[in-house]
Amino acid sequence: MQKVLILLLIIVCISCNSADKIREEKLRDTLEKIRIKADFKPLDSAGAYNFMNNYFLPRLDTLPTKRKIFIHPLIGRDFKMIYKREEARLTAQFLGDTTKQYYPPDIVVEHAGIFINEHANWNSKLLRNTIVINDNIFKHNHHLEVTGLKAWHKKFGYGYMCISYPQYNEHTKRLFIREWIENADWCGTGREYTFGYTKTTNGWKAD
Repeated sequence: MQKVLILLLIIVCISCNSADKIREEKLRDTLEKIRIKADFKPLDSAGAYNFMNNYFLPRLDTLPTKRKIFIHPLIGRDFKMIYKREEARLTAQFLGDTTKQYYPPDIVVEHAGIFINEHANWNSKLLRNTIVINDNIFKHNHHLEVTGLKAWHKKFGYGYMCISYPQYNEHTKRLFIREWIENADWCGTGREYTFGYTKTTNGWKAD
């Protein structure tokens, strides 16, 4: 009887260890898949300006802003942060820790329209038929009085577009870009949009 109990205990231990290893491998595989999907990097300069001129800027011709963009690009999505957050969530789930709450991996916490990269500029010479604008209202988020607002619109018309530098994932062939319409309005609702593209043999296809 004692031998039978010992044998059962050995079988249980082996089964537990085997199940743990399977769960660990599943966690590693899942995290690797997420890491690949989140591996977005800025396009090289030639690729970025080619994309802007041939696929993104023509869209602005149909909008009230036309081809006017802010000199500094918006800050893009922080894909490294998204991966780290999802890694922490899945690891905690694997360890059975239910005390922490995590944001879903597709949520960006920043307020969309107010973060720009002042260390980078769009090159007007490389953008086709495009006016690049350097305007303090966007940099400092000032709200204009009525007289100032009229003068601003007289200078810039409807306004101009702020655009993030294209981020590309070579594993999935996906590209991410976002835009913010600066029209001197105090309300930010409906002014930010995000776009996805997929690289094809002939160029880029909008999702």
